[in-house]
Amino acid sequence: GTKEDPSIMDLDPEKSLAFQMANKNRPTGSRAARKKAKKKVRRKKIYWTPIDPSKLHEESIWSQIKGSVNMDKLKYDQKEFENLFTESTNPADKKKKAGGGEAQASKQKKSVQVIDGKRGMNGGIILARLKMEYSKIAEIVDEMITGQFDSTQLKALKEFLPTDEERQGLEMYLKKGKKDEKVMAELMADLSNCEKYMVAMMKVKQPEGKFDAILFKVSFQQRLEEIVDGITILKKACDEVRSSERLRKLMAMILTLVNH
Repeated sequence: GTKEDPSIMDLDPEKSLAFQMANKNRPTGSRAARKKAKKKVRRKKIYWTPIDPSKLHEESIWSQIKGSVNMDKLKYDQKEFENLFTESTNPADKKKKAGGGEAQASKQKKSVQVIDGKRGMNGGIILARLKMEYSKIAEIVDEMITGQFDSTQLKALKEFLPTDEERQGLEMYLKKGKKDEKVMAELMADLSNCEKYMVAMMKVKQPEGKFDAILFKVSFQQRLEEIVDGITILKKACDEVRSSERLRKLMAMILTLVNH
């Protein structure tokens, strides 16, 4: 007779007996041991404002290049691409980063307190490029001094002026520090760079109008040159029309034929 195998009782009743018995004696873990554990990676977040495809103009660059790039045939350095746009989710790496303890945590800047996080981050990027104290920026705007910023920088700074809602939120947040300079300093230290800039600009009267006045002064010469160039071209065209012998002959022929 055949020997009964008591281990059959441990098999999965929903799977084929022949399949389970065939795979029973195969060495387990050998393949896993040979394969090197890969680090899990994920794409880094890219902060941008998505555009509805239905709103794209037919002549826009996005419509023109749509479907023109075949990613399968595109040649690029995959390793460099992964280094730039992915981050490791390996738990061991996270432990290393978190290993600084309380001292490291105390050095890290706190998150945005009042304004939208994305807006605060974008404003912080703009302000970091200027490398100037926010009180100094406020002073330049208040006195409408030109020559410190170009038109692009001025437009960017104007964009991050506090809205009425943000102004109210910042005033409520800083209310506790009005009577105590130490408390005020602590509250200010917890704000993001963009919020600190907003607080400085809150002391400037009519900042929007002053930004517009500085922008006009900065871009006046460029606008004047553009207008003068256009007028010069128009004047030259008029002179050529008036002095054209061929045009005069053509008009004369038309006049003669009509009057014949």
